Amino acid sequence: MSFSRLVPLLMSFIPLGAVSASAQLSNESLEAAHAYSAKRGGIGFIVKEHGQVRFERYAKGHSADEPIHIYSGTKSFFGALAVIAEKEGILKLDERVSETLPEWRDDPRKERITIRELLDFTSGLETGFEEIYGRSSADKLTLSLGLDAKRDPGESFIYGPSHLQVFCEVLRRKLKRKGLTYETYLKRKLIQPLDIHISQWRADNYGNVIPSAGMYMSGRDWMNFGEMVSRGGEWNGRQIVAPDELSKCFKPTSINPAFGLCFWVNSYCNRPDARELDVEETLEIEPLPEDWSRACLSKQAPPDLICSLGSNFQRLYIVPSMDLVIVHQGRKGARGFRDAEFLPILFKDAQHPEAPAQPAVTERKVKPLFPNGFGGLLRKKDETQP
Repeated sequence: MSFSRLVPLLMSFIPLGAVSASAQLSNESLEAAHAYSAKRGGIGFIVKEHGQVRFERYAKGHSADEPIHIYSGTKSFFGALAVIAEKEGILKLDERVSETLPEWRDDPRKERITIRELLDFTSGLETGFEEIYGRSSADKLTLSLGLDAKRDPGESFIYGPSHLQVFCEVLRRKLKRKGLTYETYLKRKLIQPLDIHISQWRADNYGNVIPSAGMYMSGRDWMNFGEMVSRGGEWNGRQIVAPDELSKCFKPTSINPAFGLCFWVNSYCNRPDARELDVEETLEIEPLPEDWSRACLSKQAPPDLICSLGSNFQRLYIVPSMDLVIVHQGRKGARGFRDAEFLPILFKDAQHPEAPAQPAVTERKVKPLFPNGFGGLLRKKDETQP
């Protein structure tokens, strides 16, 4: 096995000798997982193991090549793009955003925010749901710069589109000297090399694509991205992302041990105090819960499980130790799918390496950010999809 495939495992503390080329899901588990999905609005389910399709099935008129809105599955592309940009010297994850945005230098909180804190959602910025997803004619990258910082950077996990909007404004300014847009840069570094066809982008009136939830693509195209992640940045014989750079995306924070740089992770699952937290279900609660401590996606799934997650049960599950990539697609308005129910069914009879207990994570106590709620902000479901 190449070094590039081992990096994600190291990030999850999987012993190298535990990796098994014969690891696989059982046919019974695949059928049971598909049955669970189909009853809850699932319309597409693809499983690839060791680069071979093990299972592929569609429902309710959906087809293999039909593009679907992956919602927040879009975010993970920008996490990967950020570490590529750092490798190329365009930015540094730990540089202050205000070095590029002079507008932020007079704000005592925003002046200290780093690019890394934008990407792991600990910047302290307010969510930006209404501003970014609302029907405004503004340039939404510029608009995002005026959002308030509700907390000091590094003190809280606040889920919302604000962080990536600001990140892409930083990227826009840094790439301007190269004559590139952030969309063009994304195409050159990830979309074209991975042979992905984006059929549609959600964008503002100025043509700025929405980095938090803008992509439409087929399940097979999304699978290409997952295979690249699973193999430590390599796809189809080409190193798309340096493995040591890609591994930065899967390192969680102490505030939310289930979230890295725009990817959800399961590395806390073996801790005795771990708690399963269903992301999509949690993000529908008003006001948004702030306690993400000890969170994992599933106690019965492998600890090196990585997930790119979007609304309506769009999921890209990646398990590097099993060379396993799974795409799950759901129809709009589907209800009842839960990762903590689906994943134990899927991995019930799986042969995957056991992982040792995870190192202790320093806990931080967080005060309520919005004790009086969001004033109805989250009631428009279509504008607040994760």
